[in-house]
Amino acid sequence: MKLPRNIRSICETPTALLSEYNDSGIKVIGYTCSYVPEELILSAGLQPYRIPNIGANVSSLTPSFICPFASAILENILRLRDFFHGIVIAHTCDPMWRLYDILKKKIDVPLFFLRVPHDTQNELSISFLEMEFVRFKKFLEEKFRVKISGKALSNSIRLCNESRSLLKNIYLLNSDSKYKIDASIRFQLVLAGMWMPKLDFNEQVKALEFNSDEKHGNVRLHVNGTAIYDLNLISIMEEAGGFVASDDLCTGSRYFWSNVEKGSSLMSALAHRYASRTPCPSHGPLNHRLDYIKLMVRKFNVQGVVTLSGRFCDPILYDSVHIRNMLTEMDIPVAVIDYERPSQEINRIKTRIEAFIESIGD
Repeated sequence: MKLPRNIRSICETPTALLSEYNDSGIKVIGYTCSYVPEELILSAGLQPYRIPNIGANVSSLTPSFICPFASAILENILRLRDFFHGIVIAHTCDPMWRLYDILKKKIDVPLFFLRVPHDTQNELSISFLEMEFVRFKKFLEEKFRVKISGKALSNSIRLCNESRSLLKNIYLLNSDSKYKIDASIRFQLVLAGMWMPKLDFNEQVKALEFNSDEKHGNVRLHVNGTAIYDLNLISIMEEAGGFVASDDLCTGSRYFWSNVEKGSSLMSALAHRYASRTPCPSHGPLNHRLDYIKLMVRKFNVQGVVTLSGRFCDPILYDSVHIRNMLTEMDIPVAVIDYERPSQEINRIKTRIEAFIESIGD
């Protein structure tokens, strides 16, 4: 399957799209985390844009021992600030929280801090998240002088549900033991879905044609982690004889696996979706996350799991111990690979992945 040229180019240089939005007069809201509801941003007539770490070094405003991913996100926000009409920071891990404190002093665009409960799947947490979404809605209405109607929110939910369903259906083409769609293509589609206008994205995905031929023989892998924007990390796995059949990344399946279902109100339904989705490593409950990884490993006939961890990422490193224990009981081998700057360490990472895949093949 070949991706449209514009989707490929967007994934290679995502910031170029910001210039297009700027030239077209489209107001862009930058956000940092998949817990931020795109639906509310869209219903305000604004364009959501998930801020990557691509093209940025660590910021001089952060200490050397802090997560380099969070530091690079900060650097990109400051570097690209003129393209954003607002920024939303979600409380996931502590380094991301600290970005909010720094940005309050460094930028003059509207800035919102979304408090996401760390125990996401109980009624009190869901009620709290709903109140946070109501607060976010008021922020958008006040700062951008708009009124978010129930109809606009309903239409945005429908649009995002369609986008998520399209991505999930493509992902499921690799379920069981099938090798239909290369991971690099799947991840490009997911990233493009975070950056492109949703309607345009959905139409292009629906027009895709899938090859009937399948690849065979590669070692089926599951990738565990948080956010991956450097797709070289995925490509080297497939070049080394692996096939990334599944993942639990927030730039992967966690972004689209579940939809907003009907609830007592639109805001309640929205809160239930974002709270009940598979938690990220910095959130819980842990058993829900383990259950999701177990589902992926079984549904996609995984033979090995690769945990990708940015340096100093405490949630992933803590998480990886429990995942390894669970997978050991399932007789699934695990490799934990940490890095600081993937582009500079790619040969070291590739060597470790090649050795891991070779050990499974034996």
